[in-house]
Amino acid sequence: MSSSPLTDAELQFTGSPAAPGVGFGQVTRLVPQHRPPLFINVLPHRVALEIERVKRAMQRARRHLESVKQHFREQAGQSSAYLLDPYILMLDDAVLTQAIEDNIRHHRINAEWAVKRAVEDLLASFEKVQDGYLRQRRDDIRDVGQRLIGILSGQPMRMPSLDVPSVLFTEDLLPTMLAELDPTNLSGIVTDAGGVMTHAAIIARSLGIPAVFGAREALDHGVPGTPCIVDGSQGEVILNPRRATQTIYLGRRAVEQRLRRDGLTAARLPAVTRDGVTCHLLANIEIQSELPGIERCGAQSIGLFRSEFIVPSDADALPDEDTQCAAYQAVMAASPDHIVTIRTFDFSSDTLPSDIREVEPNPALGLHGVRWWLAHQATARTQLRAIIRAAETGRVRILLPRVTCLSELQAARQLLDEALASLGMVGLPTKHIELGAMIETPAAVFIADRLARESDFLSIGSNDLVQYLLASDRGNERVSYLQQSLHPAVLASLKVIVAAAGAANKPLTMCGEMAAQPACAFALLGLGIRRFSLSPAALPGFKSTLRRLSARDAEQFVARALTLDTARAVEACAETYLNA
Repeated sequence: MSSSPLTDAELQFTGSPAAPGVGFGQVTRLVPQHRPPLFINVLPHRVALEIERVKRAMQRARRHLESVKQHFREQAGQSSAYLLDPYILMLDDAVLTQAIEDNIRHHRINAEWAVKRAVEDLLASFEKVQDGYLRQRRDDIRDVGQRLIGILSGQPMRMPSLDVPSVLFTEDLLPTMLAELDPTNLSGIVTDAGGVMTHAAIIARSLGIPAVFGAREALDHGVPGTPCIVDGSQGEVILNPRRATQTIYLGRRAVEQRLRRDGLTAARLPAVTRDGVTCHLLANIEIQSELPGIERCGAQSIGLFRSEFIVPSDADALPDEDTQCAAYQAVMAASPDHIVTIRTFDFSSDTLPSDIREVEPNPALGLHGVRWWLAHQATARTQLRAIIRAAETGRVRILLPRVTCLSELQAARQLLDEALASLGMVGLPTKHIELGAMIETPAAVFIADRLARESDFLSIGSNDLVQYLLASDRGNERVSYLQQSLHPAVLASLKVIVAAAGAANKPLTMCGEMAAQPACAFALLGLGIRRFSLSPAALPGFKSTLRRLSARDAEQFVARALTLDTARAVEACAETYLNA
């Protein structure tokens, strides 16, 4: 922390930059309601009534969260709205429900206290778990418990109404809380907890709200009503800013807005580096409402269509072949060159429609991605037939997620050949369906040469690759410092993948938002990657960055970066090149 030399009233703090942009507003403290539930012993004839109260409260909480999700989807798109699914699914969790009902039956206590006791017991059991994914589920349980107790007590959680431009100061911000806020007057967010890759940070970025996380000292000094500036790009929080300071940050905000406008202008220009190297820019698509804007954002094609998002969260079963075929044809029609890469269903056991959901102790490392798909061959065959039929109107590439073994790729190839044969399309060259592997696990990196040999193309899933390489849950704020896209291990892995694709003469695409960071884009360009697939919203900015870079300088930088010992050293080296 530092204070102004001219007035003690101005205070400056730093934290982790969680969502870019500069916001001005007054401090508003968010204090979630934590009304303690009452403990009441109930008579035997009241037990059934208390259980029924819990069931009605769960139904009400589910309806409310579904409406919040629908509203949030309209604001931020499906790519962010799905983050609310775990909280909705938790209301169907058999373990939580059974624990509450057992408390009421065995201890003859009221519903509010039964929920409190069940949540505390579950949180205590999760404290002993070392797995990052499961630790993150504590927030789901705590959030759901607070909602149920609020509904049962007649005081459901309510978010503050922001009548003037406000910067929200809060110890922690759960995704459901942020999704419920009206963003109209929300100028910024400052929290103590939270990592830059948490769901709350992703939602803030989706809504375009500047955010700084991990700013403990700012929380301690933020008095309600105090004028405040949040710079989510630099991780800065200024209380009582002097006029001169306001002028500086108004200038920064104007520059960021201009860069955003420039990005949209650049989207119409060729994707060519400053020294004339041409790249291919593709779009990652989740929902059909994103399709009309693909070409306007500068995409030449659709580099990744996440097919699992055609399955509604409240569906009882997966869509049939005709429904899937229609969805894939719509995506193909919207692709500027009518080429689409469709990723097969990337389900895990806890993200399936409710009627076919499965129970696993650690879904993130369980039956996930291509493993789940191959284990459900009837579903895989239906999807393949739908994709093949859709390919009659364009060119389709099929991408397998989370591949870890060559046998998975070979098994998928056999299923594809069988599906082609069943439709009478074997041997027709115009109906060749390319099959590729997503490289997003350490195992896939080390067998990238074999995967390249057996597949028609490779894609890199940058978000998960960084997470798995560094064994760092990107949703866990305690290890968020390890989300280092320029970590030496990441760069070395990317070099291996690029070499494998090059040796096999197979196309390679970088998928994910890693490329949206200028230093990372510089590194990827220097490694030799020329195909990039990002969300439509990120494409204009990326193309604007790309057109300012030199591939020759990038290659020199990477040669130097691969000899460095830390991500910070690589970042500093990149800054030297980019600022030259």
